[in-house]
Amino acid sequence: MVWLLVSISRDRPGLLNDVTNVIRSRNLNIRNIVGNNYAILIEIEGEVGNELINNIGNIDGVNTVNAINLSFAILGFVQENFMRALVFYVMEREPELIERLGYEYGKELMRYVLNSMRDFRDALYFSLRMLTALGVIALVNVQFMPNRTVISIAKSFDEDVGMPMTKE
Repeated sequence: MVWLLVSISRDRPGLLNDVTNVIRSRNLNIRNIVGNNYAILIEIEGEVGNELINNIGNIDGVNTVNAINLSFAILGFVQENFMRALVFYVMEREPELIERLGYEYGKELMRYVLNSMRDFRDALYFSLRMLTALGVIALVNVQFMPNRTVISIAKSFDEDVGMPMTKE
């Protein structure tokens, strides 16, 4: 199985249909799909080559396409309800746990990605785009500078629940 990470530059009606038609035209099976108007993760069964990636990349509204040869399963739940339940439970018992969980989740995601990508910048950028496809954040930009890295996000999931896991 291969995951395609499709970054969206301009959401529009029919964009997802155009992407899946390119995949279908190659007689490939889509096993799983998750995403939003910023990015899409598509799990594909079959051979994924450069031609497929280029054809999807040429679709109007698509920014970039990457093939990911990592095996992972998407855990699905209703985000709003899960976060409210988690915040309610944790806030009554151990408020700082929310921030620690977010930090540890970020570390584990980076460790997992770095095991397959040796360039830290690529791994960081990929991880942030993956979190965007999963609806955790909405990545705007990443700037790598000599002494610091600036990550700009439009929205993070913790804005809805009033519990800061992401920092300014």
